[in-house]
Amino acid sequence: MPRLLPVVLFAASAAVFAWLPVAPLTAQDKKAAPPAVPAGYPTLTTPASLGAKPGASVELVLTGTNLADATGVWTSFGGKAAIPDKQTDAKKLTVKLDVPADAKPGLHALRVATKAGVSNLRPICLDELPEVAEAGANKSRATPQTVPVPCVVTGKAETEAADYFKFPVQANKPITVEVLGRRLGSPIDPVVILYDGTGKELGGVYADDTPGLQSDARVVYVPKQSGELIAEVRDTTYRGGADYDYRLRIGSFPGATTAFPLAVGQSAKVGFSGPGLDGVKPVSVTAPTDPTVPVVYATPRRSDGPAGWPVPVRLSDIPEMVEREPNNDPKTANKLSTPGGVSARFAEKNDLDHFTFAAKKGKKVVIEALTYQVNAPTEVYLRILDAKGKELAKSNPQQVPTRVEFDPPADGDFTVACEHLNYLAGPSEVYHLSVTPAAPDFAVAVGLDRIDVPLSGVGLIPVTGLTKLNGFAGPVELTVSGSDALVGSLTVPAGANPSPTAPLFVPVTVKPGTQPGLQTVHLKATAKIDGKEVVRIGSVQESIKAALANLANPPAEFTTRIAAAVTPPPPFTLAVTFDKPEVAQGSSIKGKVTVTRGKGFADAVQLAAVGAPANVTAKLTPLAKLKPLAKGAMVAEFELTAAANAAAGPGTLVIRGTAGNASVVAPPVAIIVTPAKKKDEPKKKKD
Repeated sequence: MPRLLPVVLFAASAAVFAWLPVAPLTAQDKKAAPPAVPAGYPTLTTPASLGAKPGASVELVLTGTNLADATGVWTSFGGKAAIPDKQTDAKKLTVKLDVPADAKPGLHALRVATKAGVSNLRPICLDELPEVAEAGANKSRATPQTVPVPCVVTGKAETEAADYFKFPVQANKPITVEVLGRRLGSPIDPVVILYDGTGKELGGVYADDTPGLQSDARVVYVPKQSGELIAEVRDTTYRGGADYDYRLRIGSFPGATTAFPLAVGQSAKVGFSGPGLDGVKPVSVTAPTDPTVPVVYATPRRSDGPAGWPVPVRLSDIPEMVEREPNNDPKTANKLSTPGGVSARFAEKNDLDHFTFAAKKGKKVVIEALTYQVNAPTEVYLRILDAKGKELAKSNPQQVPTRVEFDPPADGDFTVACEHLNYLAGPSEVYHLSVTPAAPDFAVAVGLDRIDVPLSGVGLIPVTGLTKLNGFAGPVELTVSGSDALVGSLTVPAGANPSPTAPLFVPVTVKPGTQPGLQTVHLKATAKIDGKEVVRIGSVQESIKAALANLANPPAEFTTRIAAAVTPPPPFTLAVTFDKPEVAQGSSIKGKVTVTRGKGFADAVQLAAVGAPANVTAKLTPLAKLKPLAKGAMVAEFELTAAANAAAGPGTLVIRGTAGNASVVAPPVAIIVTPAKKKDEPKKKKD
């Protein structure tokens, strides 16, 4: 189903790569919690304002829990991190980070791996601007902190307080004051207010919830005379605290809202949308060959100043075009291919956009408009018209994303009429429209964005959702990709429907010779649809949202990558066996768990089933009550019970053992739930 989605689409030889929105997956069980992160994993509370400069070496102090015994620090820009020897502080980790000179400015990701696991994702910004730390005595207009231009200030909002910064400006030269906070995963909802050098407020020169910035704030101001300005920065409702971090960028850089066009194919010239972009020229972008890369970034800049904040460009495997005016009525509609996409803008008041497309009776098509998903503030209303202008279908203003599933009543050309729901217009009111066939398809949700894989052991990737679209009903092959050190695969049968309460687990193992540290992988899902191989990448979007304080639209490139900590061999191993791994509905079978203890390990091991088919339970015996066998091995019998309403078919049983900080998973075992045996009917009595 080739269409523009919240992440990139690609086509490569016989395979079609695409990523689908994760929202339908999480709707399966709203009350179900995601799989739990093991208690021994490290956790980062490092400020969201963390930053560095391309080509620089910087010492970072990372804070959190369980940070002792660190084995590596990973960044999405490929920096090299040196960890001092004998780093034993569980709450603080000091590292020296070398940032590559060719690293791209923008928002990146950072994680820490330890001998126990891998940390949550924390943002780190690469910025060309010189960095200045906020001083503490800047809480009034009378005592602002003086900062240079250009610069980026790393600050923190405090409860019932505001921060003030004074900086020089030149007459008739635009100055941009921008807060990066919410977009970094900070809970701050920032506001910016400008004053002249004496502290007098400049009427109407402020920003709160700037369109397209996910509630961050940006002011672009042209001073009439040279001198100084004061910027006030605070949370809109005066909230603050330890995690209310922000980065305040000040300079004569352009403030682009989005790229334009919003989507491209392999390569293209890309401009920008938003106010105050005079003198900003289009830039060339090229799609990478790696099909798991969801977006490329375009950086706006003028010839006489620093660069603005980069904006994402979506990549598409369908024909793309840019709206051509005039197209305010069906007679002047732009012709759109099927499938096809178009980047458009409501440029003037009462602007209407019309696009025609060809469709055949019985071949449903999906018409979709993306706005907030591409960081645009626009709200679009769609109507589908026939050749005579009769309305055949329309979008639901309450539905997100904006889409219409349209069944053509006959072969012919149809028109999509687009209008702004709030009747707004301007340089930022852009959107992407696509028309694609409604073909069978699927999407995969992954319950955690981080796992551990012990040497000589097994790690688990929890699959918590498999959304099937437009009649898809086939099996799906899941494989681990993106790392030369890790391997794993699992076939999801046609009838299986994983959920947060009954996930499926993809086992992951380490190749010989791999050292402890951090690897990143993707979960590739493959299925045959209409004779063609279709590939989708598992989404960890919900985990990333949680890591970024429930940011509504996290960077797309963060949502498909799974972090895996390769950890030292565990102090014990587990093995699960059955005489015959088949259990009938409404009955039970016996199984065994063998625990083999390493040298010197004598702790009690607690067993739990962390994965089983829905309505199948395992009753495990506490190992503390059992006596070791020869060479430290122990065997515990357990009972596996399938309820009468357990779904018949294949499934997987996963058992985990914990002892102290050690958590060990047994290799998953395939089991089959069989239909209940029919009871013999009573014999009829003879007359």
